[in-house]
Amino acid sequence: MLPANETVRDPLLAVRTGEIIAITGYLVDAQIGDDWRWETSMTRDDTGDGACEIVWVETFEVVETE
Repeated sequence: MLPANETVRDPLLAVRTGEIIAITGYLVDAQIGDDWRWETSMTRDDTGDGACEIVWVETFEVVETE
């Protein structure tokens, strides 16, 4: 998850195991210069290298805690 701003980042970093969260955002690819690129998965049934979904998180909230 890539937080869009500090308002999203701080509570996202505070999430604990067992909490249910709701997010809005976009699947994105990440790139640094010409040397490094990380492509998001576009399917839910893949496994192994490249099977991660990278999400640009625009809104976030904890909807349920244990």
